[in-house]
Amino acid sequence: IVRRFILASVSWAAVGMLVGVLAALQLAFPELNLAPWLSFGRIRPLHTNAVIFAFVGNMMFAGVYYSTQRLCKARTHDLFSKIHFWGWQLIIVAAALTLPLGISQSKEYAELEWPIDIAVALVWVVFAINFFYVLAKRREKHLYVAIWFYISTIVTVAVLYIVNNLALPIFSGLKSYSLYSGAQDALVQWWYGHNA
Repeated sequence: IVRRFILASVSWAAVGMLVGVLAALQLAFPELNLAPWLSFGRIRPLHTNAVIFAFVGNMMFAGVYYSTQRLCKARTHDLFSKIHFWGWQLIIVAAALTLPLGISQSKEYAELEWPIDIAVALVWVVFAINFFYVLAKRREKHLYVAIWFYISTIVTVAVLYIVNNLALPIFSGLKSYSLYSGAQDALVQWWYGHNA
């Protein structure tokens, strides 16, 4: 599982950074905004999401899984690992398809619409189950401090993501509206944005 997440991270890094180069060139040469779905306003969210969640997210999972298995002297669950890996990659592909099409909540670093947000939460739960599965069957008596940081990260990111993405969906489509408005929306969004 570690190797898979590392390979995915490197692959998505190349994609995310190439999209970032295109976005930067579009700022310098506006004539490179060739089509609405390839315009700066559509590909910048694609770039930021690819770099944060595809590149860094995959690398974070690789690091957590590698060190947790070593520190606990126990392996992850094969099925949960596969569900986690492929679920996360499908979320990234969904983002790569919806963001250029303008299907977005228009909240920086939280652009994904409600069906993808639900998928993120579910895949995060699979990650948590897999992580705590390793802790439950560990052969090392003591928990290293890194494991405690991982526990707090798993809990905190779940709260952070869910609270920021609470929205009322319009079930006739992929649109949703934040439960917060005005200053409350800005505060919650940048509490999330800063931590993302």
